[in-house]
Amino acid sequence: MERRTFVRYIGTLGTVALLMPDLLACNTAKSKISVNRLGAPLDRGHLLRGNFDFASDYPVEKMEIPAVIIGGGISGLSTGYHLQKKGFTDFLLLELNETVGGNSGFGENRYSKYPLGAHYLSLANPQNRALIDFLKEQGLITKEENGRQYYLEDFLCHAPDERLLFKGVFHEGLVPEYGISPETHAEITRFFDQMKVLKEAKNTDGIDLFNIPISQASINSDLEALDKITFKDYLNDQGYHSEELHWFLDYCCRDDFGAGSDKVSAWAGIHYFAGRKAKPGNTDPTTVLTWSEGNGFLTNILEKSIREQVKTHVLVYSVEELDDHVLVQAIDLKAQKKLHIRAESAVISSPSYVAKHILKSPSWPQSYFEGIHHNPWLIGIVVVDEIPEGNGTPLAWDNVKFGTKGLGYVSDRHQEFGQHRDKHVISVYLALDREDEQTERRKLFQMTDEEMCDLVVSELTSMHPLIEQHIQSISFQRWGHGMVTPYPGALAKYQEYLRLKSHAKRVHLAHTDYSSYSVFEEGFDLGLLAANKLVNHEA
Repeated sequence: MERRTFVRYIGTLGTVALLMPDLLACNTAKSKISVNRLGAPLDRGHLLRGNFDFASDYPVEKMEIPAVIIGGGISGLSTGYHLQKKGFTDFLLLELNETVGGNSGFGENRYSKYPLGAHYLSLANPQNRALIDFLKEQGLITKEENGRQYYLEDFLCHAPDERLLFKGVFHEGLVPEYGISPETHAEITRFFDQMKVLKEAKNTDGIDLFNIPISQASINSDLEALDKITFKDYLNDQGYHSEELHWFLDYCCRDDFGAGSDKVSAWAGIHYFAGRKAKPGNTDPTTVLTWSEGNGFLTNILEKSIREQVKTHVLVYSVEELDDHVLVQAIDLKAQKKLHIRAESAVISSPSYVAKHILKSPSWPQSYFEGIHHNPWLIGIVVVDEIPEGNGTPLAWDNVKFGTKGLGYVSDRHQEFGQHRDKHVISVYLALDREDEQTERRKLFQMTDEEMCDLVVSELTSMHPLIEQHIQSISFQRWGHGMVTPYPGALAKYQEYLRLKSHAKRVHLAHTDYSSYSVFEEGFDLGLLAANKLVNHEA
């Protein structure tokens, strides 16, 4: 089945792989575990709140350039990549952090690289030619025959890819299938049969109702109605009541959207299943491409193509659209100077909560940015000398326990060839959605290292009671604004985006916040569409 993704920008300066110089101690019942925090100080991102006194004496550098991209996440990198592919190289990409990638960044310790967020790419839908061509260029798709793509097997997720701890035994896959009642089995079968039907649903012009990227889908009144209720309400209305199915679908929502089925739009919950239509020639369509560094592998490819145009350590605090140009004002934090950039066009690829602070444009009213939600996440990168074996399926890439609110852990060294591991590196994912997002965000950044350690260790010991004694260290990555969370109304917000976008002149928005689904495919597509807008404007 399609798996988790998690992609967005933290809005702080400094390499996301930078370790704090002093290791702290996590005191637990049985051991002391060395811990450290990844990322940069929060005050860098919070400079957008308007206190620029520190730069009052900085000199001003003025420049003119045809195009500026603000934000170096996947959407911004994709914009630059596609501009370069079209022969348009006279642009700058400005990024606050030391490195690009946003939530598709990665870190590295002495044993392995590891993702700091997004950690896989689903196989491409047949209509997504831009992504297929990109993967072919990089050798990740080796050939196409009869409308099917053949993927480089080195990067297809190795077996076993997923396992679920259910009733004391690890079972392959994440859908509860063993030890369930005939009634539950019938419900699960009916649900997936229903998703297969919706996967093929089209409008009167033959365009899919569900597709990824969403720009290749059609929206009708039925989908608008689904967007007004939660996924859980939809399931109940359809007569789905089994505990096992409801847990699985709630897990899927928290895993891909950062919130449970009782909060997520029914349209988004269905889109999760019905939007995937890959037709590979050499693997199962639900397989994913993955790497130790997660989607940092793809980030590096995109960044390499436009390295000369990327400028990091730059805080953009104003983007003003005027009649005949766009004025971008920024502070180069490393060079300690102000930048006043006159551009013909600009693409804001920063998330919505950044765009609303910096953008002044008649095309994009401030009210548009309200109602876009982001739940916080905590990721623990854990080094262990051993993972105690459980009953059933051996260690998989993704490892989850039934019945909990946790999302389990990913084995970051799963793709390495050979069985011997001197140390295991695993990433524990925790979506913080018990209370409202503002409360959870505040709680996350008030947590002590010991409190974060307890959350991560508790998630692991729920699956492996003896694992604590094998833990060597934990590194914490906090995302105050994780992926966009598609609450009811998310599809309506996307439709509003399309309306505003159709009238935009010099400033364009390209970020997965606006497509309501934070996956690589959406960011890549939004970058392509933004690049097309810029090239057409210059022409």
